[in-house]
Amino acid sequence: MPRRSSVERHSSIERHSSIERHSIDQSNLGYIINHVFCPLKLPQGRDYSLENDLALSQAVLDAAVAFSDQLPSDKQLLWMSSLKMLQNLKNSIRFSVMSGREVKSQINAMGNKDVLVYMIRAQNAAVVMRKLESETIFESFQTSPDPTAVMGAKGKLICSYPGPAITVPNAIVDDTTFAAELANFLICMDRDVLDSGTAHPRHITELLTGILRGLGSIADVPRIRKRIGDDVLSDGAKLPWRRSPLWLVIRVALQTTLERTALGRTTYKSFMLFSMARLTTLALDYDLSNDILHFMSAKIARRLFKLGSSAHPELSQMVSMATSDVRSILEGRWRSVQDAQRASPDWAPEILQVLQDTHLSLNTSREYIHQALQNQHSSFPPASFNPSHHARGTIDDFLDVDADFLVAAHAAEPSLSLIDFETVVRSGIDDWITRISFESIDFACVSIEACASAYSSRALDAYKGNPENLSIMFLTLFELWVAMDKIVVRQIPLLAKYPPEIPPTLWEHLLIRQYSALDRLKQLHAYLNARHCQASTRPSVFSSTPDVNSFAVQYFYQSSRLKSLKQVIEADARKTREKKLTELRALNKEYAELKKRAAKLVHIYSVDLQGLNHKYESCQKCRLERQMQSMMITVHEWPLPDCEEEAIMVVFELAYPIAFDMWRSITFHVLIDVCTPEKILRTRPLMKLPDYHALQRHRQRHPRQRLTLASDTKLFSSSHYYNKFHIPAVHTQVCVNNGLKFRTFDTTTDAWAADVLLRCHSTESCTFLLPKGPYDGLQQYLAGTSHTSNEVIANQADCHKDMTIHEFIAFGALRSGPLLQWMNVLRELRARALNFRREEVHLLLAQAVSQVGPLSSDEGLLWHEELNSMPFLSTLLGELESLMASIEGNWLERVTINTIVVLACRVLSSTREESIKSRGYSLLLRIRTATLCESL
Repeated sequence: MPRRSSVERHSSIERHSSIERHSIDQSNLGYIINHVFCPLKLPQGRDYSLENDLALSQAVLDAAVAFSDQLPSDKQLLWMSSLKMLQNLKNSIRFSVMSGREVKSQINAMGNKDVLVYMIRAQNAAVVMRKLESETIFESFQTSPDPTAVMGAKGKLICSYPGPAITVPNAIVDDTTFAAELANFLICMDRDVLDSGTAHPRHITELLTGILRGLGSIADVPRIRKRIGDDVLSDGAKLPWRRSPLWLVIRVALQTTLERTALGRTTYKSFMLFSMARLTTLALDYDLSNDILHFMSAKIARRLFKLGSSAHPELSQMVSMATSDVRSILEGRWRSVQDAQRASPDWAPEILQVLQDTHLSLNTSREYIHQALQNQHSSFPPASFNPSHHARGTIDDFLDVDADFLVAAHAAEPSLSLIDFETVVRSGIDDWITRISFESIDFACVSIEACASAYSSRALDAYKGNPENLSIMFLTLFELWVAMDKIVVRQIPLLAKYPPEIPPTLWEHLLIRQYSALDRLKQLHAYLNARHCQASTRPSVFSSTPDVNSFAVQYFYQSSRLKSLKQVIEADARKTREKKLTELRALNKEYAELKKRAAKLVHIYSVDLQGLNHKYESCQKCRLERQMQSMMITVHEWPLPDCEEEAIMVVFELAYPIAFDMWRSITFHVLIDVCTPEKILRTRPLMKLPDYHALQRHRQRHPRQRLTLASDTKLFSSSHYYNKFHIPAVHTQVCVNNGLKFRTFDTTTDAWAADVLLRCHSTESCTFLLPKGPYDGLQQYLAGTSHTSNEVIANQADCHKDMTIHEFIAFGALRSGPLLQWMNVLRELRARALNFRREEVHLLLAQAVSQVGPLSSDEGLLWHEELNSMPFLSTLLGELESLMASIEGNWLERVTINTIVVLACRVLSSTREESIKSRGYSLLLRIRTATLCESL
């Protein structure tokens, strides 16, 4: 069939418009405009009536008839199905309760690809029937959202349509009994009011669905998401104003029907624009307010802009004519106002009251006015502008021995100083290492340790709650640690044979998207892997177990200085012990002589009235015995442990290499202070090596020392029971071995090193936290990748009432399996089951695409292998472009745009393919243009 000419089509439109003008009065038109256009000023009470709904239904039907003339001949037949659906819907709502005979007749008359929609008004629900070749699909949904959800939503409410869908074989549907029973059920539900207020649709979406489920099976149907612009308005009215459920039913039924045919979504949007443009043209014949006319004109102009090049030229012309007519009317009204105000008032001097009109009533303002008149010509001297700022530093400025520059810079510019420090470390640390001479290694290690501590303590406070910034902090600390390790290994090659203590898994939780940062991380990971591979099966440098292979023992054997120190300590101890033995022999000899003298004496007694009495004070024998009993000697305790390896470990701690001590300190700082979120219980050892008096004069201590040795056993010499012995005594009682059992102790946390090293991880610091709301129970699905999709399905009882079950499953399954994350992201971009407007969904996607994960042997990112595939990147960008097109004109989609930017930047950081980069940059430019337009 050939298409009609534009003149014929225009005549057809005019014909239908004239019909509308006769069938819609101004009150009906006002109702239609309020519920279709939803202007800024709405009624403050319920305006529903059966007459208004019939007028709305008729207006849509007339527009559909006129719109068919706009379609090509090959698509008019497809449109007739929708036209028939609208006609049947209008017929079904003619009365306050549907007619059973009419419903039954419509069901029996359904042919292949016919669609029926029924609005069950008393149950706040709608039923859509779609007859196919061998089955009929029954869909249902709520027609008026819950008032609480409407009022609680920020912006418009996002709803998914349809609700449950059931397919029933045509062999059952075509049975006359089925049609009669179904019609009777729908009539009863349309009549019986079972809930007060806004009815719950359960009797349709649950009861009817359950009945049909017994006859058929669940249908997998395409679903749409609509932004529902509803409201609940009441200014003392008995019932509030709500947007027409019929208008929602018409839109959902039309869109779900058209999108399943070749007509598609573009035809639906074109028809919506066509019908709204007809209503705008119709409104010009009525005396409507300027605000209403301007709002309608702006609304259709905006819809035409969003359609863009997909709008048919004739539709564009129609909208342009309607907006031009509105503008002409508004300009004419404005000219009338200007003309009325341009005329001068009549001159009537006899009615003027000159004295009264020229008398000022500011009785208490004389002083203020006088001062104002005096100062009106005074000038103020220009203020001098002397800006002050802290100097931006280089890596040589920052890496000073006390971190003074960093501390001062942070006090002046907290955020800028942290960024500057991270930048100079990233870009200049390698060159700085090469400039360190062998003689200045100790100084360099002290500088790195001081700056790492000063930087991390300030960054932890500044970046708290921001996993992405904390990841940059971790990366900066790792770079400092690697720099420290390189120069310490240069000074002490023995250290390279021992494990580096930093586990590679510590870096797997970082959130990094930038190419430069990822490349830097790969280099650091390669260095750490090489260190682990180079290290032999030797114990940890933090181990306290005496072992000939321990670092302290092996370093001792290579150090003449430590050997000499041990010899000096032992020589001093031998001299002291010999003196103690000499003292012991002298006391034993004195004791023996006293004992001989006492043996030759007898106790002195006297006789008095009470009998025989012992003269204790004047008895010489008793005095000697008392002197013998008071003779005691203090023990001498050997200053070093008896075990040779333990003794060497103590000597090592007395004169450790400063570079190695700083290496230990920064390693412990990273593992404990930064990567151990749990609170560490403090302990009090009985003796610390710095407090051990016997070795204090041999000990050298650096002010930034952190690790030392401590013992939870006492010295014999300080014990209340074993520090002195009565004479006579043997040398084994007086000369004892060392009673201390030394272990590595952290003086910063007051904890044993072995107890705190096992608890370090960066999981919590590098994981986004979901805010309070419907999603806060899904934190486990964001934080990890070990759960399976079956576990998510099994836990669907945890789904919040404000979230659909489809979104719950999609959210939980996106990170189920680390190697499937990118495929799941691509799937969700296409399926749109997730609400991309939610901040929680953005955090989920950002966590998935940013977390580094484990690295392969060739330093590839195992979790992000898909980003090496050009077809995958091309498809991903295509989905991002499609998502951007669907929300481009909506200023409420800020979070969605942020998500698109994150994904696009991640793609750009992973490829060097020019075609992909060009598409990515074009998408970012498009986003910038759209957001700039919205801000203006």
